[in-house]
Amino acid sequence: MTDQATTGDTATGGAGTEPVLRVTSLVKRFGNVTAVDDVSFELMPGASLGIVGESGSGKTTTGRMLAGLEEPTSGTVTLAGEPVRGRSRRARRSQARRLQMIFQDPYGSFDPLLTIAESIAEPLRLHRPGPARERQARVGELLDQVGLSARAGRSRPRELSGGQRQRAAIARALGIEPRVLVLDEAVAALDVSIQAQILVLLDELRGSTGISYVFVSHDLAVVRHITDTAVVMRQGRIVERGETERILRSPQHPYTRLLLDSIPAPGWDLERVARDRRALDRS
Repeated sequence: MTDQATTGDTATGGAGTEPVLRVTSLVKRFGNVTAVDDVSFELMPGASLGIVGESGSGKTTTGRMLAGLEEPTSGTVTLAGEPVRGRSRRARRSQARRLQMIFQDPYGSFDPLLTIAESIAEPLRLHRPGPARERQARVGELLDQVGLSARAGRSRPRELSGGQRQRAAIARALGIEPRVLVLDEAVAALDVSIQAQILVLLDELRGSTGISYVFVSHDLAVVRHITDTAVVMRQGRIVERGETERILRSPQHPYTRLLLDSIPAPGWDLERVARDRRALDRS
């Protein structure tokens, strides 16, 4: 079987000719364990790339390295034409201006003592200093952009629903106008109806702002909706890549087929899926 990781490594968008994000031979080791092994891909302006895999596949570690939350053992990340280097406060701040990350449960990333509006204003104060009045006006625009009311802005994180907190996290990330948004299982903890609302919102924001997404998820239905291209990771390596719809309609790698076969459906054969997984693990 040909390893599909050798071809089609660019996620294309509608604007720009140079990648906004380039990842080259990324490796991350924790002691003797290699969590990410020789991962490379590119993301164009306005494009959306899915990183797909089960728990332990290396997808979240990859996302955290893009956001500067983990330092690569080797390899490079180039963001908006500039190599990402170092873990100094200055380096992290420079990276944060260009790339923001949203987590599965944003509750822990909000200060419980601050209102949502104050939390949204904080990155603006750090990265785009200016008059408080202008900052307050920008916060109002951001709340409106993600469908939150002024009343929600005056609330504290514990007073909002999960979907509202996720909208607030998106507003906070968008405030400093990053080039790339990394979303790590960003809708996994939400009810299906709220998932749909957030995905529609993200799609609309991509169209109106030209931001690029890296969408880390185990959920193939979500990846199908929100991404143009995808890479499939297993045991730290990319085993397949290409247009999302092509991967989901005609998977080439046994692991990708196993992921699709693992989704419950009429006539679902759990024993066959288990046999296929054992055979893949032995190969």
